[in-house]
Amino acid sequence: MRGDDTLTEELLERESELDALSELLDAAVTGHGSVALIEGPAGIGKSRLLDTFVAQAAARGVQALRAGGDELVMDSSFATVRELFWPRLGDAGDAVFGGAARLAAPVFGREVDSGDTPEPVGSVLHGLYWLVAGLAERGPLALVVDDAHLLDPASARFLLYLARRIDSLPVLLVIALRPGDPVRLAELSELAARVLSLAPLSMQASATLVRRALGPRADDALCQSCHDATHGNPFYLRELAVALKAEGERPSVELAERVRSLGISAISTNVLLRLARLGPDCEHLAQAIAILGPGAGLRHAAALASLDRERAGSAADAMRTADLLSHGLTLSFVHSIVDETVASQMPAARRADLHREAARVLAADGAPADRVAAHLLSSEPYAETWVVDALRAAARDALARGAPEAASSYLRRALAEPPGRDERLTVTLDLGRAEAMLPMPQDFSALRDALELATDPDQHAEIALELALALYGVLRNGEARLVLDDALRHERDLDPEIVERLEQALIGGGLDDPAAMPAVLARAERHFERARRGEIRDARMLAALAAVAAFTARSASEASALAEQALADERLLFRWLDDGYVTASTVLCLVGRLDEAAVAVDRGLAEAQRRGSTPMFLQLALVRTDIAFRAGDLDTAEEFSGRALELGRELGAELYGTMFVALALIERGRIDEAAAIVDSVVVPDAGMNAAALLAIRGLVRIAAGALVSGLADLFDADGAVRSAGQRLSVGTTWVPSATAALIALGRRDEALEIAARELGEMSAFGVPHLHGIALSVCGSLDSGPAGLERLREAVAILERSQARLDHARALLNLGVGLRERGERDRARRELSQALDIASRSGAITLAEHVTSELIATGARPRRPLLTGPGSLTPAELRTARMAADGLSNREIAQALFVSAKTVETQLSAAYAKLSIASRRELRGALERAATLH
Repeated sequence: MRGDDTLTEELLERESELDALSELLDAAVTGHGSVALIEGPAGIGKSRLLDTFVAQAAARGVQALRAGGDELVMDSSFATVRELFWPRLGDAGDAVFGGAARLAAPVFGREVDSGDTPEPVGSVLHGLYWLVAGLAERGPLALVVDDAHLLDPASARFLLYLARRIDSLPVLLVIALRPGDPVRLAELSELAARVLSLAPLSMQASATLVRRALGPRADDALCQSCHDATHGNPFYLRELAVALKAEGERPSVELAERVRSLGISAISTNVLLRLARLGPDCEHLAQAIAILGPGAGLRHAAALASLDRERAGSAADAMRTADLLSHGLTLSFVHSIVDETVASQMPAARRADLHREAARVLAADGAPADRVAAHLLSSEPYAETWVVDALRAAARDALARGAPEAASSYLRRALAEPPGRDERLTVTLDLGRAEAMLPMPQDFSALRDALELATDPDQHAEIALELALALYGVLRNGEARLVLDDALRHERDLDPEIVERLEQALIGGGLDDPAAMPAVLARAERHFERARRGEIRDARMLAALAAVAAFTARSASEASALAEQALADERLLFRWLDDGYVTASTVLCLVGRLDEAAVAVDRGLAEAQRRGSTPMFLQLALVRTDIAFRAGDLDTAEEFSGRALELGRELGAELYGTMFVALALIERGRIDEAAAIVDSVVVPDAGMNAAALLAIRGLVRIAAGALVSGLADLFDADGAVRSAGQRLSVGTTWVPSATAALIALGRRDEALEIAARELGEMSAFGVPHLHGIALSVCGSLDSGPAGLERLREAVAILERSQARLDHARALLNLGVGLRERGERDRARRELSQALDIASRSGAITLAEHVTSELIATGARPRRPLLTGPGSLTPAELRTARMAADGLSNREIAQALFVSAKTVETQLSAAYAKLSIASRRELRGALERAATLH
């Protein structure tokens, strides 16, 4: 590495690794962050390499924050993250928790006013990312994490989250770990810009290291033996040299052979011998330090070792002199191998007892709850009440910090203590709630256990509801329905309010389960009557009934009224995990109340931004995409489908965003790309959501010319939905494409049958734009006077709706009908209007179709500009509008869940396309572009 040679004096054969880190640091200083992964076994020199890198970073004015994994706190909540950032937080004060970074405040024991945030896990990660971004604004950072194989799960989760977004920050993340790392960090090797695997030292470097300790008296034979015995491991080489120096033997053939035969097993023996020679005080203090972990305070170690202050201090000094302890105010062994050696010599029962005693000492001194709990996890159960209380306190803190993994570990240990009989249900239920927040597949066994333990009927029903909602959350709808059905068998013994909540969950969750629909409809029917009488106060039930009324095409007016009632309850937004807010907003979209739906969804998106909740933003972004598609606002549809796809990739739910992106590509004329996307994804086998995805795939395939397979998808989707008493057209406009494909294949009778059925059902449902679409399809299939009248009626209906592109398609059908009847002048008028709407919407595929029809009438239409204002992409346009409204790059990035670098790039592109030079000119340029557009 370039720089001060004195910094690399202790390192041998690590120049290439230091150069690689230096290059990455150079890039980070210029704003191009990255991840470096350093791998190697214990003792290979990872920590020494990090020491040198940190010193060189500091010499260049880059602050390096450093922390390490610790076996003691592997089950704690963000232990390594807190260690990493504490040094900077002390200097920065509360100002560093501004904006979205406030969501990270609980990690560091600070309160945050974030409202009701029932989904804290993603929010905390979002907050921590913006905490790093805020610190990096004050100067480039190097974040250095050693012993990452010992990271607590919450810290590991954040490092992965950061690694996916680090390229836009002036931050270098350097992570060192041993081979065989836990699966949770496996993705880091894919994200890392460089993976540096440290090799053993060569014979020459080994000899240099040995002679540093033994001097020139170490001949080649001895150095070769040391190298062979340690396989070139630097730490083992040093320890072996120290042992030989202590023996004082002169180099000889016999000594060289003995060293070769000893191997590295002698290292551990030497460490223990050196410690034993220091006396019992040092042995006891060493054991205490091994129990307390790196950075132990002398007071705590002395108490655990049963030593007074003076004896403990003398013992610590003696171990430093013997090169067993690092120099510093806190107590840490010089290497984790020393720690492991000392710990391994203690019998298991002795270690467990010392951990329990350490927990007592720390608790009495007011230590953080998770530090106390870390020791209790390694202690043996003795049915002590204070242990259960301490573990529950630590679990509460962990959940507040967004670390359900840690909370689950603490609560499982509390159950093993065990708690008293009266407390067992409470602890089990706490564990079930913590496990339900874990970002991993599971069977929710603790909630099931709590359900078995509950004897009070109402409490049993409440727990059943929690279990059912957890199962719905992982799409195990059939199991959820069984749990709810079982609870409702005892409804006569339950509070009516609990019964209603159980039924609401059954009705709302059953909409995606064909097998559940008969029971759903039967239970929903009596609640419809209650709703008409104004007897339902729970907004979640109103939303569920609205969805039933919409998806079964029961009544658009009834669905709309119920959705409006539900959204009028302010509490619905803050209980979004119950799905009521998303459901009610979706219903308004389905029944054509697009403006009201957009207002509701935008309000929900603002709340998601405030909370930093990516799952909430993802769900609502999908609804916002659907609204925009129906309104013909392709820029907005493309923007939100893209955001949903990006967030979906992070959350393992990219399928829905992917399919919406494919629809946007069809409208933009990029049909081959859309077809490639839908053919690359696997659509789930069952469920109403699966049917909707299957229908989208069918639409894309038909657009790409694969008529037979596309029709098969559409008919399969329609059949699945219809068998459950629902109507596919409520959620997906599929009949126009299906009938056109059937006509092209010569299957006219089938097309007529589907069109007639659609007209009857959508007319009865009462959504004007769906009725208009059905009229237009039927009219286009009828060459007589009645067909032309239906086409005109469809245009009149859709002209009054908010569905711009459906209006344009109806105008296209009418224009074609007029041309086929010889009325070319009238046809040109209708087609010109259709072209104008399609052009303004950027609907390239539709515009090209209309243009070809205009040419068939004898017109010579000019090719329109089929892009947004100034050719901005949807993302660029959104960012430009937010910047024009006065938001800073940082505020825009936090609101859209993107990086500040992304915002900067989008604004630069917008300036160029709008031919402006600064932010001050944005508003005027956008207004001019919109007027021209």
